[in-house]
Amino acid sequence: MTDRVVLVGAESTGTTTLTRELCEMYRARGGEFANTQWVREFGRDMSFIKLDRARAIDPAADMDTLVWTDDDFIEIAREQNRIEDEAAALTGPLLLCDTDAWATVIWQERYMGHRTRDVEALAQHAPRALYILTTDEGVAFEADEIRDGEHLRHAMTNRFRECLEEQATPFIEVSGLNRAARVAAAVAAIDGVLGV
Repeated sequence: MTDRVVLVGAESTGTTTLTRELCEMYRARGGEFANTQWVREFGRDMSFIKLDRARAIDPAADMDTLVWTDDDFIEIAREQNRIEDEAAALTGPLLLCDTDAWATVIWQERYMGHRTRDVEALAQHAPRALYILTTDEGVAFEADEIRDGEHLRHAMTNRFRECLEEQATPFIEVSGLNRAARVAAAVAAIDGVLGV
């Protein structure tokens, strides 16, 4: 059986960096962990896809001019589940996910102002062993052309925390004040759910 550990957080809080670091660490253990896989965030891919499509029509298009729909979030959640299952077939006892369909519900709420049953249903895809919330505390904001902006990180961190407290899967929080401590806390929590 594979335990699925999901890292979630506001933009530019280090979820991708931490997911990759954890994957490398577990692979380095060898044995049953040698093939540990990590799952990328499809919502980020979708943002670039939409931006490229918009710029094909209007070269000046940016994230502020994009129009999001509920169907976009259904597509994101479906594809996130698909690539997660694809990785789960290749990994060992641990799968590390840089977000999941559950987090897509929260991003739909952020962009659309509401949630839909379709996305919430897709969020019930597979059991999770642990969520790791990367907070905005102590993490420098790195802007790129698809990120909302630093001013939203604290509110989104709080929203993720609220939603994690309302669901049943255990979770921990890690801040960026001390990178080594953040990694160590994540590894300790993951090892705890793996029983190693």
